[in-house]
Amino acid sequence: MPDPPARAAGPTPPPAALRRITVHVSSVELLRDIDILVSSENTHMEMSKTFRPTVSGALRRAAAIRNAGGEITDDVLTRELADWMRAHGRTGLPVRPGIVVPTSAGALAERGVRRIYHAAVVRPLGDGIRYRVDPQTLADAVSAVFARANAERDAYDPPLASICFPLLGAGQGGLTPVKAARWLRWAVQEELSRHPGWTVHFVARQPELARLLTDASSAP
Repeated sequence: MPDPPARAAGPTPPPAALRRITVHVSSVELLRDIDILVSSENTHMEMSKTFRPTVSGALRRAAAIRNAGGEITDDVLTRELADWMRAHGRTGLPVRPGIVVPTSAGALAERGVRRIYHAAVVRPLGDGIRYRVDPQTLADAVSAVFARANAERDAYDPPLASICFPLLGAGQGGLTPVKAARWLRWAVQEELSRHPGWTVHFVARQPELARLLTDASSAP
């Protein structure tokens, strides 16, 4: 698999834009006051089970509405994804790799999150057990995230201003963490060169994975 291009096709992001990238060592659902959280999904827009230690599973679990006993009464994100798939004639069918589907934040709105963007970066193979992640699909998904965010930005008051990316495509059967980090950093910096007004966050559970992303951060 190739590395991302050594030089961006467009202008280099200004230093002020790069200073707007923050790296968090955290579980994604614990973050606060970030407008858009990005989740990695497969091309059937099937989220992980709520008990799995993945970004998709964590967001699904945290966004769900529960009753007084803690039982889930509304699986918000999967319900809204199913509604989108049905409305677009894709029920039971894959979407194009790299596409991004927006949903509400469900219960995560209580933490200041306003949107969840579901990026189709994982393509199941024929047996349904193995998966493939193409690095160009990761870059396409980042571009689609920014395009969707720009389209929705002014529909909110105050306007959307911040986006958080996990280490997309680095799950089981996907890209190596180093490869995923290189492509994610490159793709985000490409978008910031065109849209420097956004504040970007990266998040990873393990310190060693977060360190792979710190090249994009000006924090000490």
